[in-house]
Amino acid sequence: MSATIIGPAAAAMTTAATVVVATLPEAQMLLSPLTEGGHEYAAVSAGLIVSLPILAVLTLLAGSAKD
Repeated sequence: MSATIIGPAAAAMTTAATVVVATLPEAQMLLSPLTEGGHEYAAVSAGLIVSLPILAVLTLLAGSAKD
């Protein structure tokens, strides 16, 4: 069941990210460490991009715990 949810969600997020990067030059500059080969900050940038959704979920859980 989770695969049927994760697959379309990942496709939707990829599509949305592609549209944002294509339309906003600032987003292209933000992601340039990942797109340029041999950049020394590529691992750090990838780690930050992966950790931001996790931090958002933790923030929501912490906010709901206060209620």
